[in-house]
Amino acid sequence: MSSTQTSRTRKKKPVWIVAGVLVAVAAVTSSYFWWNTDVLGAGSFCDGRLEGGDVRAALDSTGRVSQVRSQVDSSRAEFTCTVERTSRFGGGDDQRITVKTHSEEGAFPFTTAVWKKPAARSYFKDGMTGAVSETRGYVVLPKSCWNKVGGIQGSRIVLEDEEEGAVATVEAVVEKGSADRAGLARLLTRSARQAAEKAGCAASDRTGVPALAEPDSSRATDVQNVCGLPGFSLPKKAVLVGRAEPDREVVNGTGAHTWACDMYLTGPEKAYLSFAMTTDASFVEMAPKGVETFRALPGGKGVATTDEAVLKCKNNDVYFAARSSFEYDRALKRAGRSATAYVRVLKSTFQNFLDAAADTYSCPRVDLP
Repeated sequence: MSSTQTSRTRKKKPVWIVAGVLVAVAAVTSSYFWWNTDVLGAGSFCDGRLEGGDVRAALDSTGRVSQVRSQVDSSRAEFTCTVERTSRFGGGDDQRITVKTHSEEGAFPFTTAVWKKPAARSYFKDGMTGAVSETRGYVVLPKSCWNKVGGIQGSRIVLEDEEEGAVATVEAVVEKGSADRAGLARLLTRSARQAAEKAGCAASDRTGVPALAEPDSSRATDVQNVCGLPGFSLPKKAVLVGRAEPDREVVNGTGAHTWACDMYLTGPEKAYLSFAMTTDASFVEMAPKGVETFRALPGGKGVATTDEAVLKCKNNDVYFAARSSFEYDRALKRAGRSATAYVRVLKSTFQNFLDAAADTYSCPRVDLP
């Protein structure tokens, strides 16, 4: 081989090396943008029930958004849709969320073990009734939808009876990671509006993200003015020395309709108590129709159970509730409280709350049945 040919061969090698490097860089860059961003991502999921932009706002991280599973009938409002956001290059935790229509009973956000710690949620200030946290959220559909929209259980659509206290909702559960609260409120609001339109019932005209009433920062509990309510204290028998004593509290009182407080109790049980009051018409109306049996209060002042009440106050009816955590119930039982004593403790705790909270909405003083 001549010296000229050898020189040409040597000149070609760097060219091929550079070309190979460029191809590799392009492949890595392309793979990064595909798996660590949602560039050119889907415009919607589950037959259009969730908009892509709304999902990305709720799962506000890095990674690719994809549909995991769905149950949708294009002719009906009910649906269940699960989507996830995954990243192959780090920078963000994997996230997964399920959004669905559902039927709930009574004042469900304040009475069930599923919806814990009401003060920790961010409540919608305007538009539809709803609330969100980093792990779940709900929107209550307009009353005209309650007999038209249900939930999906297995292969069946279950539509509960409004007369039995059922309200129609769109709910979200974050199964992996956490959600952005404002983004989740946007996702739920728009999904709820679409479900209402599908069912042919009225929905709010608002299209933007609802303003949110955020919880206050945790603070030490004043045992004589629990949750910031003058004169509110726990009954003596509700305090378990060394096991469940008042420690800290979180209050959410900036919403237009709802006030809530979660009081955390120091001790090995890690127990807490929650209190709430709301003028939201959905819960005021449906609470007495739920599972619990409400009894009429003397003088037509309202109706109540041992831990819920709807009182006829100066300007409107107001719903009140108190709920104990499983850990608190267990602490009472471990302290040797009988079943009868256990009920008395919870009832007297709620009575103290009602006595202190009544002035908030100019409500009558009542004695629980």
